[in-house]
Amino acid sequence: MSSLQARGPRQADVAREAGVSQSTVSMVLGGAAERQRISPETRRRVLEAARRLRYSPAAAPRAAAGAPRPTRGLLLGVHTFEPVFPTSTGDYYFEFMRGIEEQAVAEACNLVLFTATQTEDGIRRIYDAEGTNALRHALGSVLLGHHAGHEELARLAREGYPYVFIGRREVPDADVAYVGGDYRAATARIVDQLVALGHRRIAYLGEEKRDEPQNDRWEGFKAALTRFGLDVPEPAFTAPDALTTQWLDAALAGGATALLVESVNLVRVLAVMTGVRGLSIPRDLSVVLLVDDPGGPAASHPWACLRVPRNAMGRRAVRLLVQLLGDPSGDHDRQILLPCEHTLTGTVAPPPTGSTP
Repeated sequence: MSSLQARGPRQADVAREAGVSQSTVSMVLGGAAERQRISPETRRRVLEAARRLRYSPAAAPRAAAGAPRPTRGLLLGVHTFEPVFPTSTGDYYFEFMRGIEEQAVAEACNLVLFTATQTEDGIRRIYDAEGTNALRHALGSVLLGHHAGHEELARLAREGYPYVFIGRREVPDADVAYVGGDYRAATARIVDQLVALGHRRIAYLGEEKRDEPQNDRWEGFKAALTRFGLDVPEPAFTAPDALTTQWLDAALAGGATALLVESVNLVRVLAVMTGVRGLSIPRDLSVVLLVDDPGGPAASHPWACLRVPRNAMGRRAVRLLVQLLGDPSGDHDRQILLPCEHTLTGTVAPPPTGSTP
């Protein structure tokens, strides 16, 4: 008897059968496909795969060995790929860490922060120089950080070590459990509102290093413009110190009246450049920051921004990890995208009078 027959089909099996991610399966089977703008063709493939495999969450069998286990008092690890302490309430990681701690308390679990594997480049690896899993002292871990190596995530999965990553990560041949933000849908909604204000040429400024969260923002932007029949611009994926006023000049000469920016460092450089050129935000150019606003060009003038649900992501990651430890054979939703809010207050206005439509 195959392992699939023995334990019953799971969402991960449906995802492999349909050739999509498990988060897509979760959204389709959970009735959120239309809201998340999943195409009818993708929906059809997922539903057909579920029928072929006879997938049913309510009827998923569970072996006696996989019965729920007590989780009170478990030791959970927290591994960050870059330093996050000491921190302040304004630090990007603060709400993630607070959410992790709050949920650990709610679950009656203990936390340990792993820091011993930091290398000379400032990145904390999961495996030490001898190839030993540094997280082994905890039963399972929550992982977060910009510098996550896909090869380390894949190795953890191969070894069967339970973990949940904060942020969407798709790793070949590894069923990575994660809790991320739905940046694709949120970015598309921002474009919808910019178009409703009259913007027809929108530029895009992204980070040089591209991971799933950055790609999701770009894909949401591109899909929304395509839906409106508007031109998709050539994006600038660059480091802040490589951004030039010539790029800004070219974007404005091309008719851009609005700009989406992926990072705080990029938007800070942009603010200086617009000042050098004598431009006013948002009178001459509307700007939306695609992460949380750390403080706009002036204290009373915040950036329009996408709001990452950081506290909720931290809490949900701990909750999912506890579920995986307490019920390893359960049919848990292992790939979760939480909705993001946004505000266009502060640095967004209708396009300047006389701008090219």
